[in-house]
Amino acid sequence: MQSTHLRPPHESRSKQQPLERPSTKYYDATCIPPIPSPPGLPVLGNVDAIDKDLPMQSLHDLAVKYGEIYSLTVAGDKRIIVNSQALMAEVSDEKRFAKKIAANSNQLRNAAGDGLFTARLPEEKNWYIAHNLLMPLFTPEKICNLADDMMDIMSQLVLKWERFGSDAVIDIAADFSRVTLDTICLCAMDYRLNSFYRETVHPFAIAMADFLLESTKRGARPELVQNMLVAENKKYEEDQKTLFKVADEILAQRRAHPSDKQDILNALMYGRDKETGQGLPDKTIQYNLLTFLIAGNETTSGMLVFAIYYLLKSPEAMRKLRDEIDSTLGGRRFTTQDLNSMPYLIGKS
Repeated sequence: MQSTHLRPPHESRSKQQPLERPSTKYYDATCIPPIPSPPGLPVLGNVDAIDKDLPMQSLHDLAVKYGEIYSLTVAGDKRIIVNSQALMAEVSDEKRFAKKIAANSNQLRNAAGDGLFTARLPEEKNWYIAHNLLMPLFTPEKICNLADDMMDIMSQLVLKWERFGSDAVIDIAADFSRVTLDTICLCAMDYRLNSFYRETVHPFAIAMADFLLESTKRGARPELVQNMLVAENKKYEEDQKTLFKVADEILAQRRAHPSDKQDILNALMYGRDKETGQGLPDKTIQYNLLTFLIAGNETTSGMLVFAIYYLLKSPEAMRKLRDEIDSTLGGRRFTTQDLNSMPYLIGKS
């Protein structure tokens, strides 16, 4: 999990991008209500407020109870959690806030280095280069152009489910993880993992899941304890080698078979920052490829699983959704233009 912190006024984002000093407003501090917080224990603070097995559920429950902002303090470490779009927009203002790498995210640097999510700012300048190179690829038009590749992977999932039969038990969490991983690889890098053509889970997916879990655990362990866990450390290093092996294969394939596709991989490999004229070294390209695969896979697959779960809990919503899709498409292939004719789908997604 990443957090933000106030940027000292004298810091600048980079030498090429000096920050404008925001307008100063003065408030009477006595008029500002304190940020709410759950009751805490002496010294330990709010250590009992988070369920170690269901941490995200705990944060959600606290948001329901305390509203759009609350604070947690554990062993003297105070964190402020925001839970609304309005406050997220506030803390995303780079003129007033800067990214800070939290403990578990810091462990992700072992595979993601100075990639977009784990770079240390402002000292790691490759973040600014990658940011400038990739931002033009995330316009609505560019995202819509990826629809065919997305449909390619999703059709593989549907075909698999059709062949199971009506009595089969389907592990949708595993299948949606395959969908998202394969989709990111194809859309961003024109690379096929072919997860639906394998009898077993792709080694990259296993290594990534194990790496993420161990990174979270390492973020909570004292260094002395971590050094004693010989088997865990060996497995952690092996998982990183598997991740980097796939990243190397993706780069090698693109160099062996150049493409004029305007995708993330080409932008990272051949793009030059308009402000500095600089490109990215291979290691940072690797870090960013793995960043997209790590950051986009579990979050998106989890969202899809919950979408199916809630639709199954609401047969009426499922019926309305099916009726809208059937009446709009009439059996033909979906296109992104069809979204304009699907208000119920947009409202529920």
